[in-house]
Amino acid sequence: MHSFKAIALLFLFMFAGQGIAQELPGKAERAKLQFLVGSFATESTVPPMPMAPKGASGKGTSLVAWALDSTILVIDDDSQNNLFGHYKGHGVLGFDAPTKQFRLEMFNNFGDHISYLGSFVADTLEMTAKVLMPEMPFNQKLLWYKEEEGVRLKVLNDVGKGLILALDQKSVPVSAAAK
Repeated sequence: MHSFKAIALLFLFMFAGQGIAQELPGKAERAKLQFLVGSFATESTVPPMPMAPKGASGKGTSLVAWALDSTILVIDDDSQNNLFGHYKGHGVLGFDAPTKQFRLEMFNNFGDHISYLGSFVADTLEMTAKVLMPEMPFNQKLLWYKEEEGVRLKVLNDVGKGLILALDQKSVPVSAAAK
């Protein structure tokens, strides 16, 4: 009788081990994010707009790395531009299996916390959020895509008149930027 219990216990552990070894939901979706991973030098432009008639430009760095067994990306941005000054951002991007969408939680040194949701449209990750500014909440859209050696990020804002480009950022790998 003891050998039967031992065999039953062995099978129980084997099946439990198989369940643990199963791949996590969203692995194929997460693989699409690989183009964002790396250490980048960034150049940003803000087109002319009422609050900045001459526009603005800036430079910085972006470090994007896998975390938690490659289930999420951790994003750290640090940049300086002549409109907003010194910007530091920290984000967590991952695939939310229940909603079948990507989710980005972004925090910055201005005290903002913005939650984005989105998915890929062709090779572009499109994410949207409602930015809750005290006097004027607005909709924001992020477009991230691979471009040549690096990554392009376009931020579009809609303050009630349709989407308008608010920031265009080109990121190149630090190794390529040093050339």
